[in-house]
Amino acid sequence: MLALEYIVIALLFLAIFPFSIIQMGTALEQEDIEAFCVWTFLASTIAGLPLMTVLLI
Repeated sequence: MLALEYIVIALLFLAIFPFSIIQMGTALEQEDIEAFCVWTFLASTIAGLPLMTVLLI
């Protein structure tokens, strides 16, 4: 992959992370536990990507 592709993917993840935090709050306000679990999983996966990358190197 080109460096530009890595940058685009990283920016995409950085854009999705705050959105998932907002969606977690919305799901809690609506008492939608399933949606909260999905958004929590997505946010924690994105937050853990740097650690996974370091462990694979």
